[in-house]
Amino acid sequence: GSKKAVTKTASKGGKKKKRTRKESYAIYVYKVLKQVHPDTGISSKAISIMNSFINDIFERIAQKR
Repeated sequence: GSKKAVTKTASKGGKKKKRTRKESYAIYVYKVLKQVHPDTGISSKAISIMNSFINDIFERIAQKR
């Protein structure tokens, strides 16, 4: 299961690449999943689908106002 994309960039030039932060609901989806089903994991693809779902729902709520 993937909760956070924790990747270390080991570059041998001393030049550090600036990480562009892509915001997502992944950590929250994971936390809620663990509250409901502590022994159940989730794939990064499923996390991506859930993220799209949440964004879509919030977008629809925003349109109603």
